[in-house]
Amino acid sequence: MRRPRSSEAFKEFSHVLKFRNSEKIVRKIEGNLGRVALIFPNSYTIASGSLAWSWVQTLLTERGLNVQRFFYENWFERFYSMEDQIPLDEFPLWLFTLQFENDLLNVADILVKKGIPISSFERQAYHPIIIFGGPVMLFNHELVDEIADFVFVGDLECCVDEFSEALRLDNKDDIIRHLLNINQIYSRKYGKLKFTNCIGNLSPVPVAHFITPFSPYKNKLLVEIGRGCIRRCAFCVTGYTKKPVKFASLDEVINVFEERKGYEYGLISATITDYPYLEGLLDYLESQNIKFSVSSMRADKIDKRLLMLLKNTDHHSFTIAPEGISQKMRDVMIKDLTTEQIIKTLELAREVGFKHVKFYYIIGLEEEDENDYAEFFEFLKMVVDMGYQEVVISVNPLVPKPFTPFADRKMVEKREYDEKTKFIRRNVPKKVRADFESYKLSRIQYELSHLKGPQTVDYLEQIIKIEK
Repeated sequence: MRRPRSSEAFKEFSHVLKFRNSEKIVRKIEGNLGRVALIFPNSYTIASGSLAWSWVQTLLTERGLNVQRFFYENWFERFYSMEDQIPLDEFPLWLFTLQFENDLLNVADILVKKGIPISSFERQAYHPIIIFGGPVMLFNHELVDEIADFVFVGDLECCVDEFSEALRLDNKDDIIRHLLNINQIYSRKYGKLKFTNCIGNLSPVPVAHFITPFSPYKNKLLVEIGRGCIRRCAFCVTGYTKKPVKFASLDEVINVFEERKGYEYGLISATITDYPYLEGLLDYLESQNIKFSVSSMRADKIDKRLLMLLKNTDHHSFTIAPEGISQKMRDVMIKDLTTEQIIKTLELAREVGFKHVKFYYIIGLEEEDENDYAEFFEFLKMVVDMGYQEVVISVNPLVPKPFTPFADRKMVEKREYDEKTKFIRRNVPKKVRADFESYKLSRIQYELSHLKGPQTVDYLEQIIKIEK
């Protein structure tokens, strides 16, 4: 790719190239058929922490397709690919992986900057074919059915051969016809309203083909060992939409490590402590002195051995998600976690040598009262008294989601949320740092998660109009 001449385009080109040069390629993957853009509509840091960005590319490239990755920054205009720094508008097939509802704002920004109507019904034959996939599609595929030409519901592994065969075709009409024959494809634009969902069985084990220091899992190779969640937390869509839960076999996971020796790993699962073969996995990791990080773990399943192994990977902090500010609120949330279990984990972590801990909390439920907050502040004081040098709490407003027990709840109003956050700031112990999620962004997430079809287009166009 020839370097761009304008200073702004060169700045963007150099920004993408910086991240590309940071990547250490673990496994080289190449394809030469067509041009497929795999777009993660968020920053490189967020994108590189998602195994989907690498794994989808791997699956399609193995079948001959030339798939190149893209990420998003709000100042981008050209959008250059990671692999060859080719502008996005040179790609006839655009695949968006939607991991978070709010990323839809970035999708709209990309479309507008590229001169593409947000509504698929207003596009012309020369516009690219736009396909949406990702976890958001599992609980609201209609959110994007006015924007997408096609929606892929479920996991790519289930019909990757059929999907790849369609994308390999040269003629746009042929591609469309083949896509409409795929069971997991939904398309309001082309009248295909019946589809079937499918969850992949994690064989082969999904593994990234690169590592980077800019990922949340710094210089660690991502490996997915579990997909879906066996839990039933009332605020979380994963436990109600990603079913049945699938786990990679221990033998296949170990085989990944054997074939890619010399790396540190990021183990991906809804919660690592629910992996049914965890003890055998830890036996192997410990015997081989392999360092690793985990995406999430539950306090009721954490033991001293796991904490020690994480500490040996130079972890200076660990995270617990009590969610509820009191036992009563955790029960309301169906969190299935007790204060005693949390305290036991905190004590074990101090024995191992951890001095930093982070907690995730959700507030804004109608059941909250002053007694819950009194219990909350007393708990934080106890954590400080245990000797933790740094205690961080991340506080988020409840965002009721479809397909969960909280689906019909209303989100807390901004004024009430602001009052609660001010109250928390005033009353947490001095050694506790409180971070609060933006109410505006949470509200957008709530509103988007309940939109369908033309409502989504109207909503996005209104936001774009306001921002301009």
